[in-house]
Amino acid sequence: MLKPAFREKQVKAPKHWHQIACGEWLKHQVETRIEGYCERLYGYHFARVGALSAELNLPNFAISHQFAVAEHHHAQVQVHALSTQWPFAEASLDAILMAGQLEFEQDPHQVLRELSHSLIADGKLIYVGFNPYSPSILTGAWPANLNCYPWSGRYFSKARVLDWLTLLNFEITVEEYFAPTLLTRKWGLLQKGIESVYKRVPQCGSLYLVVAKKREFPLTLVTGRQKQRQLRPNLQAAPLANQTRTKEY
Repeated sequence: MLKPAFREKQVKAPKHWHQIACGEWLKHQVETRIEGYCERLYGYHFARVGALSAELNLPNFAISHQFAVAEHHHAQVQVHALSTQWPFAEASLDAILMAGQLEFEQDPHQVLRELSHSLIADGKLIYVGFNPYSPSILTGAWPANLNCYPWSGRYFSKARVLDWLTLLNFEITVEEYFAPTLLTRKWGLLQKGIESVYKRVPQCGSLYLVVAKKREFPLTLVTGRQKQRQLRPNLQAAPLANQTRTKEY
């Protein structure tokens, strides 16, 4: 049975990638993986959720107006706000990037609702999360790592996140695993073994990527008269000038 996503105790999200085990390596993996998808984004306003997303280096970007949103102060964060209470109007953002943030939120459902509320129709959401089925989860079971990043957060599987996004009328366009690692700098031979296993079983990647597009389906009210009009056969009498057959009496 799945535990509820909402939790009473709030965990502070990391402010920098170097606070996470192998953080600089993970940061490079995320930048390399999402670079191609970010280049195909177009629009006017692009938001990065969390300090980790703010630190990502994405030079080839078509959207000029970019800003980061986070609760805590950060040198690269322009808007300070709660993820559950965004100060943006409805349908005001063209694209949103969130990396390694949902794991540390107290109410992940509400965070995704806020993102969906702020996105325009056909707006893109790029989400990067930690994979709970990766072998790297075993490294966090060591007592010294229990309160360290990223293991101190709450992992959500890709299937669960996809289910949440589908309920919010998102169309999933990309879903994939990447970054196979044990999140430790030791055991070099074991790291090579993890990479070889990843080629056969991609689900062992420590991170996963989801690209989703917000869909809106308009509801048009059909009145009773319009419904009768649609059901009634379209019978039209031919003009007298076009009637070539003679009538018999």
